[in-house]
Amino acid sequence: MANVYDVGQYITELIPNVDKMKLYKLCYFSQGWNLAWTGRPLFKEPLQAWINGPVPVTLRDRSEPVAKEDWAVPHIPGGDSANLTIAELHTVESVVNFYSDKDSIELSKISHGKAWKEARRNLPDNARSQEELSMTTMREEFTDLLHSESNTPSYPLENQIPENYSPEAALAAITRIEKAWGGSLALLATR
Repeated sequence: MANVYDVGQYITELIPNVDKMKLYKLCYFSQGWNLAWTGRPLFKEPLQAWINGPVPVTLRDRSEPVAKEDWAVPHIPGGDSANLTIAELHTVESVVNFYSDKDSIELSKISHGKAWKEARRNLPDNARSQEELSMTTMREEFTDLLHSESNTPSYPLENQIPENYSPEAALAAITRIEKAWGGSLALLATR
C-alpha cells in the first residue's frame, strides 16, 4: 500500500507547483474514490476534518517546509510515486483529471460531505477540529456518489474489461478449465 507522501508526490508530478490546499483535497478525493472503486484505502494516514475540508495532516506537516510563498508545493520530501502500483497511479490520474479544472476553494466546498460532517459532529463551519474522518463513512459517501446520477471520475480500470465480456462466458470458461485441468489441480492441491 502506498502512503500519503507517495500519493502527494505523484500529484505534484501531475500538477507542478500545485497549491497546497488543492493538493490536500486531491489526496482526499483520491482516497475516497479508491475506497468506492476497490473497497480498500489508497493510504493509511488519517484525514482530519478541518474548517476548509479534509486534510491529511502528516502530508501537510511534510509539505509545509517546501511550500513557496504562493502556497505552491514543488515536491513532497520522502514521497516517491514509484511506490504506487499501476492501479494506484491510474486512480490518482483519474481523480486529478476530473478535478483539475477546479480551484482549491471550490474543492474545499465540495469536500464538505458526509464523512467531513460526521467527523465535525455539528460544529459550526468556522470551528476548528482535529477529528479524523471515518474510512467506513468515506467509503459509503463515495459509493453513494458512484451510484448517483452526478458526474463522477471514471474508474480507471473500466477499460481493462474486454468489450465482449459476459458473466456467462466467464463461467463457461471456468467450467472448461476445471474439466480439462481438474485432475491435475486436485493432485497439486494434495502435495
